[in-house]
Amino acid sequence: MGGRTPLLVLTFSLAVLSIKLGISHGCRETERKALIDFKRGLHDPSNRLSSWVGEDCCAWEGVGCSNISGHVIKLDLRNSRRMDPWALRGDITPSLPSLQQLNRLDLSGNYFMHKPIPKFLGAFRRLTYLNLSGAGFMGRVPAQLGNLSTLQHLDLSYNCYWDDEVENSGWISLLTSLRHLNMTWVSFTNAANWLQDLNALPHVQEIELISCDLGTFPRSLSHVNFTSLTTLDLRGNYINSTIPDWVFNITSLEFLYLGGNDLHGFFPDSVTKLTSLKALDLSGTQLSGSFPDWLGNIKNLKSLDLSSNSLCGSVPASIGNLSLLQHLSLGSNDLNGTISKGIGQLKSLVDLDLHENSLSLSEDDLANLSSLEYLDISYNFIELNKSDDWIPPFQLQSLSMDFCQIGPTPQFPQWLRTQTTLRQLQLSSAGIKDMFFDRLPSSLEYLDLSYNSLHGSLPASLGNLSMLRSLDLGSNNLNGMFPESIKRLKGLRDLDLYNNSFSGNLSPRITNTMPSLQWFDLSMNNMSGEIPFSYCQLRNLEGLQLYENNLSRVIPNCWKTSSNLLLLDLSSNKLVGGVPDSLCNLQMLESLHLSHNNLSGQIPHCLKSCTELATLDLGHNNFIGNIPTWIGESLLYLKTLSLRSNAFTDMWLFIKGSELEYTTRQLSMDTLIDLSNNYLSGNIPEELGNLHGLRSLNLSKNYLIGQIPWSIGRMKQLEVLDLSRNNLSGAIPSDLAALNFLNHLNLSYNNLSGRIPNGNQLQTFTDSSIYAGNPNLCGPPLTKNCTLNIAKAGEEEQNEDSSKSRMETLWLYTSITLGFIIGFWAICGSLLLQQTWRTSYFRAIDNMFDKLYVMMVVTVAKYKRKL
Repeated sequence: MGGRTPLLVLTFSLAVLSIKLGISHGCRETERKALIDFKRGLHDPSNRLSSWVGEDCCAWEGVGCSNISGHVIKLDLRNSRRMDPWALRGDITPSLPSLQQLNRLDLSGNYFMHKPIPKFLGAFRRLTYLNLSGAGFMGRVPAQLGNLSTLQHLDLSYNCYWDDEVENSGWISLLTSLRHLNMTWVSFTNAANWLQDLNALPHVQEIELISCDLGTFPRSLSHVNFTSLTTLDLRGNYINSTIPDWVFNITSLEFLYLGGNDLHGFFPDSVTKLTSLKALDLSGTQLSGSFPDWLGNIKNLKSLDLSSNSLCGSVPASIGNLSLLQHLSLGSNDLNGTISKGIGQLKSLVDLDLHENSLSLSEDDLANLSSLEYLDISYNFIELNKSDDWIPPFQLQSLSMDFCQIGPTPQFPQWLRTQTTLRQLQLSSAGIKDMFFDRLPSSLEYLDLSYNSLHGSLPASLGNLSMLRSLDLGSNNLNGMFPESIKRLKGLRDLDLYNNSFSGNLSPRITNTMPSLQWFDLSMNNMSGEIPFSYCQLRNLEGLQLYENNLSRVIPNCWKTSSNLLLLDLSSNKLVGGVPDSLCNLQMLESLHLSHNNLSGQIPHCLKSCTELATLDLGHNNFIGNIPTWIGESLLYLKTLSLRSNAFTDMWLFIKGSELEYTTRQLSMDTLIDLSNNYLSGNIPEELGNLHGLRSLNLSKNYLIGQIPWSIGRMKQLEVLDLSRNNLSGAIPSDLAALNFLNHLNLSYNNLSGRIPNGNQLQTFTDSSIYAGNPNLCGPPLTKNCTLNIAKAGEEEQNEDSSKSRMETLWLYTSITLGFIIGFWAICGSLLLQQTWRTSYFRAIDNMFDKLYVMMVVTVAKYKRKL
């Protein structure tokens, strides 16, 4: 033993020496250069790669090296913040494959400019982890990734929606070491064998293919190879079939998510084979029948989502056997009756969603749910207001009771004062007839009490809800001046006070009191005075609705900093003056409503810079001039245009020609055009028919002439057509019968004539008033008979032709007589009256005869000589 000791010491020393000699003190130069080249191809706005300097790349952020060889084995530049300032942007340079020892690559959450995933990533043969999730890639997923035979984790999810695609899924079957696969949002439309290729992965544990357009769910699978599969997530794939039985042979499954598909049939009882199941999601499918009693046998279940189906009847008491259940969602079904006592036994329940059923629920049903934090019982009959002294066993974070008759007394539920952790409260349309409840939990962030019968003024205690971010008190009977208490809610983002009876002037200090405001709706109240300049200075404001008030004076010309404004509605007030030029600075504006005011002047030319406009409503004002041509040139997203009841004079909006500017091909208005009650004249242009997506066209109450253009028949989506009260003439085009969606038609009070076309959609219009004021129209639904009318018209035409012939004959003989008389007296009368004219006339006649005589004698002499 003693002789072996020196040998062991020597061996150990040599081993330590060899390890020390092998330890690297810096990364490989070729790999450092590859990383530097990779950095050059990126834009780094937040300087995340500021540490990428010097010789030792192993010390750089996101880079990991082997302690033995010094090779780079990890590149982790994951952007977990999901915000643009932290995202790297650019390309993955071809030099990156120099990192041949790389086994972990994570570039998720960055932005690679809609470029395809590089094919050379398939060269990293040692790679075990690859994450390119949410990194802005687009295009075909390269089949070269199938070369990564050591890969255990592959995540290509959440890139450009459905712009990433798998042409052939065969390469997936080559990833024989794969444990986790997530290809959410990658299109599998052309990958017919996706299931067979997945089934070839012997060690796969998690498969996530959400919204991949799988389309079909094969009914059979010869051999189920998913012996290790614990998670199968196929939500949102439009799979149209029943649930195949082979799914329930995967006994290792713990999480099965099949919601958001077109699965149909009765609830499959084979689910009970999945004894390890912890989460089951069959929401948004088409399951029918009664609620299954045997679900209570899946004892390990923690989450059950059967919402948005057609399940009927009551919830069985056996559901109380699911003692581990934490999340239960049965919303949007046809369940009825009293809520099951079994649900009341689910002491672990954290989230209970029963919305949109016909269930009855009382305080006793919730007596044991001490863990409950989220409760949605909207659209049911709820009695949780029986006694003022009820103290619930739970502390909720979110409560939704919209459209609930909350009990026999239409008052605020007093038990809400006990919910000190409540963050979200929805009591919209709950039939509450009470003063505003002034003891709400201070933890509230979202409060919706709209569409009730709350009355009185808002209490000062409302200002104590310092955490409040969204407040909706619309459609109540609240009154008083603009509430001072609301001005203390500095963190408020959404404020809805519409359809109440608030009065007084708008608060000029809104910029200081609510600087975070994004949405403000004070419409349908009794506010008066002017719009303060401070409203233009709300930098985060996206929507401002002040319509149907008594606001007066001019629109403030201060819109310079509200660059985020998307919706501005000042309609139905008493505003005067013109449209201020500063509105043109709102280049993100999508919807502008200024109708029903006393505005005047012309539409400002600079409004063409608001290129995002989808709705422009300037009707019922006093605007003048031509309809601007730039509406079609610049506002290419415009869908709704209303200029009705103004004083516009020309309709050169839709045509191109010597006098006109552009064609309808440049317009995309596919909702509404209303130019009624103006001074438009001329013909309706044929090019109007190029607006194939138009749904409503109103040109009534103008001075239009000519015929109805046949091209209107090409507007196949048209639902409303009103050409009444113009001076249109001619026949109604038979092409109108092809408008299958037309449900409102008005052609009254024109000069139209002939038979009303029949067939298809026009046969459904039986109200004769839509053709009134056109005396020369005939046929159903009018009582005027076209056959008699045509015969009478033919007789009248024959009589008219005969009369016309006699008149023409009379005029012929009269003309001859007059011509003879005029010719005779013009020549003979002049000769008789003027002696000099007579002498000259007869002398000319003598000379002419002398010349003719000489010519005749000479000609005869010539012929004689020839003979």
